[in-house]
Amino acid sequence: MASTARVDVIKRLQHETISIKGLHSAFAGWPFGVNKHLDQVRADVACTLKSRFKDHPQLQKLLQGDYGLFGATWWPGADHKELLVATYLSLWLFMWDDGILYFSCVRAPIVATSSGNGVIQSFDQRYLDNLLKGYESDQRMTFLRELRFFMDKSEIEQSVRLRTSLVTLDEFSQYRLGTSAVRVVLAINQYCHGIDLPPHVTEDPDCIALWHLTNVNICSVNDLLSVKKELAQGSAESLVPILYAELGSAQKAADQVLQIITLSIAEFDQTAERLVARHGGKSVEIARELEMFIAGCRYYCTGNLTWSLSTGRYKVDQELEEDTFTIALGGV
Repeated sequence: MASTARVDVIKRLQHETISIKGLHSAFAGWPFGVNKHLDQVRADVACTLKSRFKDHPQLQKLLQGDYGLFGATWWPGADHKELLVATYLSLWLFMWDDGILYFSCVRAPIVATSSGNGVIQSFDQRYLDNLLKGYESDQRMTFLRELRFFMDKSEIEQSVRLRTSLVTLDEFSQYRLGTSAVRVVLAINQYCHGIDLPPHVTEDPDCIALWHLTNVNICSVNDLLSVKKELAQGSAESLVPILYAELGSAQKAADQVLQIITLSIAEFDQTAERLVARHGGKSVEIARELEMFIAGCRYYCTGNLTWSLSTGRYKVDQELEEDTFTIALGGV
C-alpha cells in the first residue's frame, strides 16, 4: 500500500467530528475510586512544580494537568508515601512524553546516574530511593526492565516522527505498547499495594496477559481521547489517524478503537477469572494479593478514564448527553 503523507491526514481530520458513545458505560462493572490523600498530593505536586519549574513556560500547563488527581484515581488504595512515589513517577513520564524537557537516546544506567538533565532531576531522588528500597529484588528488576523497554520504544517513536509519511498500523503496533509507559507503572502495582506475588503467579501466561490487556485498554482510551490534542501538535501517530488512513472515515476509526476498548475489558475479566481459579485456592495470602493486583489493574484503567475526562489535557469537555460526547478534531 502506498504511503500516506502525515500532513495530508492531519489536514483532512481537522475538518472531521467524531462521536463517542458508551465509553464510560463500558467500564460499568469495574471499580472507580479516589484516594483519601488527594488534597495532600495535589498540594505537594503544585508546590514541587512551582519550586522546580517556576520560570518554565509550561508551568501553568503542568499545574492545570492535575496530576494529583491522576495519582489518586490510579492508586485509590495506596498509602500516602506510595501514592506520592507513584504520582511523581507518572508526572515524570508525562513530562517525558510531552517533550516539555528534552532527553533522548538514554539507557537505564543513565537514568540512575544522570544529574544534569531536567527530566531526570524532576523525579526527586528521595522518591526513587523509596521506590527501589520498597521493592523486592524481582520487582526491582522488573521495574528497571520496563523502564528500559519504555526508553527503547520511545527512541523508535522519535525516529518515526522524523518521517513525512504516516506510520502504518503494523509499524505503530511495534512500539505503541512500549511508549505508553503503562508497563512502567504496572511494574509498581505490587509496590503500591504492599504485596509480593510469587513467580509462579506473575509468570503465569494469564498474569502476563493481564499486563498486556491493561496496556491495550489504556493506550486505546488515550489514543481515542487525545486525538484532537495530537493533531493540534502536528502529530498523527495514534490509532484514530492511522485507522482513518486505512478506512477513510474518522467515525469508523473511532468506533473501531471503542470496540478494542470494549473487547479488552471482556477479555481481561475472563483472564482474571482463570488466573484466580488457578492460583487463588493455593493459600489465603495468594488469593488476597492476587485480588489486589487485579483490582489495581482495573483501577489503572478506570482512573485513566476519570482523569482524562476531568482535566483539560485532551480538550474533551463538551458532553452532550449521558455517556455520549463529540470531539471536533479541528476545534479550539
